[in-house]
Amino acid sequence: MDIDVKNAYNRAKQAVGSAAFSDFLQDICDFILYISMNDGVDRFEAFRKIYVQKDFNPKLKNECPSANNSLRAAGKHVSDIVMFFTILGKYYIFSKFDKKDIDKDKYSDFIKRISAVTAPDNQVGKDFSETTVANKTESKRDVENTEEKDPSEEEEINAEPEESLEELLDKLHSLIGLDGVKEEVDQIINLIRLQKKGEEFGEKKIPLSLHLVFYGNPGTGKTTVARLLSKIYKALGVLSKGQLVEVDRGGLVGGYVGQTAIKTQEAIDKAMGGILFIDEAYALTHGKGESDFGQEAVDTVLKAMEDHRDDFIVIVAGYPDLMKEFIGSNPGLKSRFNQYINFEDYTPEQLREIFYLQCNNQNLILGEGCAQYLLDCFTDLYENRSDDYANGRDVRNYFEKVIKMRANRLNPILDSISVEEYRTVVLEDLKNAKGLKSSTW
Repeated sequence: MDIDVKNAYNRAKQAVGSAAFSDFLQDICDFILYISMNDGVDRFEAFRKIYVQKDFNPKLKNECPSANNSLRAAGKHVSDIVMFFTILGKYYIFSKFDKKDIDKDKYSDFIKRISAVTAPDNQVGKDFSETTVANKTESKRDVENTEEKDPSEEEEINAEPEESLEELLDKLHSLIGLDGVKEEVDQIINLIRLQKKGEEFGEKKIPLSLHLVFYGNPGTGKTTVARLLSKIYKALGVLSKGQLVEVDRGGLVGGYVGQTAIKTQEAIDKAMGGILFIDEAYALTHGKGESDFGQEAVDTVLKAMEDHRDDFIVIVAGYPDLMKEFIGSNPGLKSRFNQYINFEDYTPEQLREIFYLQCNNQNLILGEGCAQYLLDCFTDLYENRSDDYANGRDVRNYFEKVIKMRANRLNPILDSISVEEYRTVVLEDLKNAKGLKSSTW
């Protein structure tokens, strides 16, 4: 299950209401069939099982959909419908298993037509079929003009509307585990909101230090939370841009005198208006002598934190003991980093949930006996954690091995398997993957 698709579907479902829910499901089916060059029916059926989880018999049409029923039912929440189809289409376009069978031009055409409802000169409920010809012409022109664009510009299939604070918080709270992290972040957000309200009442602004220390073992979601925080801070008006720039020692420290300050300043400039996320920050100072250039990077970052208090945030991350040593290595670090968030190791049950999520993202299902085997496997992994234990990363690595074992099993019978057999991970795959050694140089 993709969390973005799930959240967008839930919002759209609420927008159309129970009375028009069947029409909404029919519109989803029409959309999936329209953009699918192959296997459209199977694709909708997979969507129904994963997200709808109730029976529905759609009418199979071979025509350009309008989604008019859903758009009319949504009323003032029509943007939720547009957002849902935008996110669902992009999910298929970028899916490892679906993208080769998706018509991007049809997707772009459909989104452009239904997006017309958000324009000021359109009325909700208008029949947009009359604009199809004009929009198809526009879509074709856009494709033709793509070659004329500056190659340095990032190409997007369709620009997504900026996520609201509520949507971002939903994403944060939908993350697996991290209960303590979510509580800490909620407290920070509540403090910011309270200060904003105080400013409305004419109260004097109290300086807040929003720089953070993330400490915990690898694979516990530190980068994911930092990326969400950058967007949340922008939604709250704390940051002007809300981008996350991720660096480590190699991205800040140069090899000769003077180079480090230049490299570090480039990273700072790129992060201005957003968050500079320094992973394994302790590597800048741990075990280094006075002549090491890591301290120069630290000094440059500290100066930027002082000079740009209103639109620049730094998050440093790494192992608990080493981060404590890092913060204690410099009085400037101690004074500027006063908020610490602990990312605890995932429990065996949470590790299994992460594996489930990997399966859902690839439209895979688990066969008989897999659930208990996974729990036993991750319990053993958790209780015998070694120094290189990597939490969610270990799960993702194991999942990749399972995919390899599944491929080995299915390859001899590819010509005769059904869609269900293709998408099923069996117990044999899990057992074979556990015995598969990682590749080494």
